Formats: sequence, C-alpha cells, structure tokens
Amino acid sequence: MNSPITYSVYVKSIIFEANNVLAYELRPVKDVKLPLFCAGAHIDLIIEGITPRSYSLLNDPCETNRYVIAVAKDTKSRGGSRLIHEKLRAGDRLQVSAPKNYFPLAEGAHRTTLIAGGIGITPLWSMAQRLNALGAPWDLFYFARNRESAALLERIERSSGTGHLHLNLALDIEATIERIQAIFAEDDGERHYYCCGPSGMLEAYKAAAAKVPSERVHYESFAPMQEANTAGGYEVSLARTGKTLMIQEGQTLLDALCEAGVEVMNSCREGICGACEVRVLEGIPDHRDSILSHAEREANKTMFVCCSGSKSPNLVLDL
Repeated sequence: MNSPITYSVYVKSIIFEANNVLAYELRPVKDVKLPLFCAGAHIDLIIEGITPRSYSLLNDPCETNRYVIAVAKDTKSRGGSRLIHEKLRAGDRLQVSAPKNYFPLAEGAHRTTLIAGGIGITPLWSMAQRLNALGAPWDLFYFARNRESAALLERIERSSGTGHLHLNLALDIEATIERIQAIFAEDDGERHYYCCGPSGMLEAYKAAAAKVPSERVHYESFAPMQEANTAGGYEVSLARTGKTLMIQEGQTLLDALCEAGVEVMNSCREGICGACEVRVLEGIPDHRDSILSHAEREANKTMFVCCSGSKSPNLVLDL
C-alpha cells in the first residue's frame, strides 16, 4: 500500500486561545498548494518523535492558503499535546496529511444546532463560519468550565454572523444533561444537530437525541468512546491477497494484519482519525470506533481495523 501523501507546511503563528489551549496557523512552504477542505474536516500532524495526531480544522473553509488548528494540552498526555505545546515554535516546518472529513456539515434550508464541549469547539466553529457564508441560521451551545478555558470564545463573540451563541459555564454533569435534553425538546422535525466534546457529553447527547432520526444527528469524539476489541477468537479472510488470519486474544485486528505483513494506513489507533477504514465484504464487525453513525454501523459496509473486531466467527475484508 502506498504511503499517504503529505504536505510541507510551516508554523506561521501561535496564539494563546485559552488556558492550556494554543492555536497554530499552518501555511504551505513555497510551491506547495494545500488541498481544499470542508467544515468538520481534520488533518494529521506528522512531527518527528510524536505519533501522528489528528486535529480538527477551525478556520473558514473558504480559506485556501492556510490550515488552523487548536491543541489542548492534556494533563494525561501520552506525549503528543504536551510535546506540541513545548516544542513546536513559529517558523518550524512539519508535514500534514490531506484533510479528511467524517463529520461533514449538511447544508440546506434547515436550521443547525451546534453543541460544543471544551476543545470540541474547533470543528463546530468552522461549521459556523461556513453557515455564515451561506447566510444560514445556527445556534451554538458552548459548554466550558469558565471563560478562561473557553477556546475561540472571543472570535465567536466577535463574528457570530447569522448565528446565536448560548454560553453555558460551570455546569455540573446533571445540569449539562438537562440543558442538552432541553435543546432536543424543541426539535422542529428538520433541524440538524452536531456535537463534539468529551465522552460523557457525547453519551448525554446521543441519549437525548434518541427519538430524532439518525440522519439529523451528527457527532465526533476527540477521545475513544470504547476500548479496542482485543478478545480475539475469530478468523479474517483477506479477499485480495487470499490470506486467512486467526486473531488471537490480546490482539487488535490491526496488530494481526501488521504482523502478517499486510499494510494498512493507520494513525491514531483509537478509532478517531479514520485512516484505517477497510471495506467489509462478509461478516458482522464489532464496531468500536467514534466515527460511524448508527446507520453506518448497521450497514456493516466498512470498519476501522485499529479498534474494531468481529461479532461473527469470520470476517471477509477487501484487503
């Protein structure tokens, strides 16, 4: 399998956005043309010494000459966000992937509700800017501990355009759940909903949205919502190579594929970035990713092999 195409960029500027949150403006080096992106997209950062990390693009999709991301310094960081905060400086060069989008904005005559928790604001602010450009109405419900920890807040307040900001500060878990339930209680039968935030918020969001058709309910996680399947005990047939693998207990499917010399693009290994998506030809996957919608999981057309396993004794994959 060919290596993914990457693009050379440099850090044009670094801006303090909130407590432990820095925004990085990435510009292409000379003669490099960055691919266009749509609201909700993310890129992978490839930096020496750090496992590739995925970050949502927060800038307006009409901008063709730069990518802007925000990185929250995680106190439980395995090295990625901490090293980016401490090592990446203005002028530094790095490689980025082409934008990928598993959280696309549905454009239409309907209204749009955006629900953000913490650093989950980044893809939603890109969506809001796109909706502004379309002259489409939107509501943003932004949950944060306080103003000092609310990234992009000044930008949003300054450029709300066709939308309305509903700021929710210092709410406990119960109050957050009640607020999200109240949002869905006013569903008009056409509105589309988008949520990005910590796993607890996403679980509350999905529960509150249970009666809304899934095609109008969208979400993205920046942390794994389930542990990877390492139960093993199933067989995987590879349609293109003719290989058959027995997945052992303690292995992920991706681990088994790599050990067998089968090249599969991968990055996060947590079912977040979407790099390892593989087409399913037969069998029933045990989906553990944070990307596929309920309807997409039921269809069983693709799976993310870094974290998902199998519910059936055998899977046949397009590999």
